[in-house]
Amino acid sequence: MIEKQTILWPSLVTIFSLLMYFVVTINVGRARAKYKIIPPQMSGEPNFDRVIRVQQNTLEQLILFIPSLWLFSIFIRPVWGAGIGGFWVIGRILYA
Repeated sequence: MIEKQTILWPSLVTIFSLLMYFVVTINVGRARAKYKIIPPQMSGEPNFDRVIRVQQNTLEQLILFIPSLWLFSIFIRPVWGAGIGGFWVIGRILYA
């Protein structure tokens, strides 16, 4: 059985990463309204293109990040995995 202490930190990093992705997705909606880009159009104004690229790139990275975070945390060390994952989340926020 997995102890609560073992999954606490990776769980928090997972929650923060998904929350960060949610905010980035909301930014796409705001940019659509601001630059009048009607769905399903995915390009237009250069500033909108930047916002949509951040969202798409973050989604692409999440697919690898979350499983890697959990595998590292389970097989190596959960605190180290959470620390490395925390740097990833901070890096994505700076990228956005």
